[in-house]
Order: sequence, then C-alpha cells, then structure tokens
Amino acid sequence: MKKFTSLKKFLVMSMFMGLLGNHAYAQFSLSGEVRPRMEYLHGYSTLTDKDSHPAGLTSQRTRVNFNYSHDRIKMGISMQDVFIWGSHPQLFSTSNDVSFHQAWGQYFITPSLSLKLGRQELVYDDERIFGGSNWEQQGRSHDVALLRYDGMMRIDIGAAFNQDEKHLSGTYYNLNNYKMMQFIWLNTDIVEELNLSLLFLNNGYQYDYKVNENGIARDKSKNIFNQTIGGRLIYTPGDLSVHASGYYTMGKDTKDRDLSAYYVGLGVDYQMADDWDLGAGWEHLSGTDQKDMIENPDGYKNKSFNPFYGTSHKFNGFMDYFNASGNWSNSVGLNDLFASVQYSRRNFEVNLTGHAFLTAADVVKHGDINETMEPYLGTEIDLTMSYKLSKTSNVVLGYSQMIASETLQAIKGGNKDACNNWAYLMFTFKPVFLK
Repeated sequence: MKKFTSLKKFLVMSMFMGLLGNHAYAQFSLSGEVRPRMEYLHGYSTLTDKDSHPAGLTSQRTRVNFNYSHDRIKMGISMQDVFIWGSHPQLFSTSNDVSFHQAWGQYFITPSLSLKLGRQELVYDDERIFGGSNWEQQGRSHDVALLRYDGMMRIDIGAAFNQDEKHLSGTYYNLNNYKMMQFIWLNTDIVEELNLSLLFLNNGYQYDYKVNENGIARDKSKNIFNQTIGGRLIYTPGDLSVHASGYYTMGKDTKDRDLSAYYVGLGVDYQMADDWDLGAGWEHLSGTDQKDMIENPDGYKNKSFNPFYGTSHKFNGFMDYFNASGNWSNSVGLNDLFASVQYSRRNFEVNLTGHAFLTAADVVKHGDINETMEPYLGTEIDLTMSYKLSKTSNVVLGYSQMIASETLQAIKGGNKDACNNWAYLMFTFKPVFLK
C-alpha cells in the first residue's frame, strides 16, 4: 500500500516536472483568487420596512485558474467554490460545492480564425447584453461553441444548445434558462477615434402549455424565439469619450406573448485632469403599462426590455433594484439619469455616482386603471472607495443610499420612509503561482 501511495506521488510529481520541463515550448499559468465580501443590508434590492432588522453576511469566492497554450491550442479551466461564511458545519466529511466556472478549449485554424468550445464567459462591449457578472460571486458563463475571427475586424459567431439531462427521446428542457441561443457580434474601428459594434442575438425557450383534445386536457410543449438587434458606437477624441447604444427585441417572451421592446443608452466621460474623471448619461429601457397587464394578464403585448445576460450590477445603481436577477423583468421599464465624479491617486480611488430613476410606462394608482402615479421612482447615491494593497490584492469599501418615492413603494412594497441603505467591505487576493 505504501509503495502504491509513493508511486502515485511520483507520477504526480513527474507530470508536474514535465509541465515545467516543457515550459520553453508551451505556456502554462496557475493563478488563484480569494474574495470575501462583508455586507450590511437594510433595503438592498427592495424597500425594507421601518421595523425590520438589518441583515448581515459574508460571502466568499475562491477560484483556481489554469491556462495552457501550445502550438495551435489554448485551454482555460477555472474551478470555484462560492459560499457564505458559516453555511457549512465546521466538521464535515464531504462537500460538493466546487464547480467549474470556465472549462474551454480553443483551436486556431489560422492565426486569426479559431474555434472555442466549452464553458466560457461571454463579455462584449460595455457588458449591457453579454457580461461576466463579476460582481456576483458565482459570475456568469455559458456552455457554447464560438467561432472567432480576429483580423481587420473582430467577428464572433456563437451557438448553444442546452439539455438538463441525457434524453434518449426528444429534447425537452426543464430549466429556467434558454434552451438554444445563437449570436453574431462584429466590432471594428471605422476611423481611429470611432469604434462600432453590432449584435444579433436569437434566443430559444421551452414553453409548456395545455390543449383540450376531445374534452381531455393534455400537456404540450414547443420552442419559442425572440431576436435582439442593435449596437454600440464610441467616439473618443482625446480626453473625451462619447458613447451611444441601441437595441430592439422582437418575437415572443418566455410566456409566449408578443414581444416588442427597445433600449437606448447615451453617455459621456471626460478626463478633466490626471486625477479626475467626470461622467454623465441616460438610459431608457422600455416598459409595459400596468393597465395592459391588469386588463389582459395572459395576452398583453410585452414592451419591457430585458438586458438578458448583461452585468446588471454595473448599471442602474449598485443596490440592484432594477434588472438584477430578473427582479424588474416584464415591468414598467426604466429611465435612469446619472452623473459621476471619480478621483484616482496612486493606489487610491474614490467614486461618487448619483442616479435619478423614473418609469418608462404608466403605473396605476391603488389598482385603479383610470388613475396613474408619478413616474419618479427615487434617487440612489453610490459611494465607492478602493485601495490597492499590492500588485495582486485590493480592498473596496462601498455605501449606497436609496431615497424612494411612493411609486417605487407601490411597485416594490416595503416603506419608502425607512432608511434603505446598503454597505460592503470586500477584499480581493489574486496571486499568480506559476507563469
């Protein structure tokens, strides 16, 4: 038995030394990440009540990342464990929480054309439609095949087909996710200071419904689809950056209702001095009038824009009241007017951002479809301070305050007059063990 254990150790060490020995011919890196985040929550994501007690927790993300490159092959593997401190007994025999955030292989057909297969992050443009959702401890990744051209312009063509288990007959999909997805993304510099991105996205979902056949109710299912088209334009003359985005979605929503929704985003950023940056902008996500939802709950035309797989925490306030985890989907939409000021000096950075939120569609008052409420939802103030502890670690402190209106209270519940605030302290350690 001891000989067998020694043999296993020898084989593992031999494989490891072999990797090091081939370092001149292949590139291999091993890195890690430990990210604990302490949070104070009293009105995060939704309004709290005056007599409710604040919540507190510490979540942690732990990752080990392997990357390999040799000849025409690249591989990436990212293992992670996401948990809340105290969620496991101190003495436990097994744990099945470790998962793969990414696990992909890439083959270069030519130096500029490649095929990337497996679980991977899809991050494009400002992450409004496709993003890694890095704020979420688990992050977001897709099981997808990606054909990539990176030459005079960049073109990504992706396709995914999901199944929750192995079927021997049919392709029924029982998870709350897209069943199939295809997209094309193009990015090019029109001139040196002007960059253009275009996106076409097709989503397919499993939809279950009932039919009456000869007086007998039967379960049926079918595939339904929607399409999103649009793009983003960035103009950067010197210290000024102006960006504009627009998307339109059509087809069917996940409940097989007609879907027609749109998004418009405008923004400007200006580097005023070496240490100061200013920003301002506006976002409009179309919405559906509550009157239509009340009068025809199963058959209304859905006009609410869904940013699908974007990094929601990056937009519309850090308290995640809107479009985070689907908490504002199929709603009255959103107008977000925002402005920010940022100061950076050596290892220190502080950012102050303010948001004014308004609805994009009508909210009925006390259930009376003939009377509507004011569109103003509230104001959010986000203060973030970060300090770089070393080349591979940093600490971030954040505080946010929501000043809500009666309209937001009518939609979300809770109490607008309660002190709705949220704070966090997050440490990130990202060492590179081997490169």
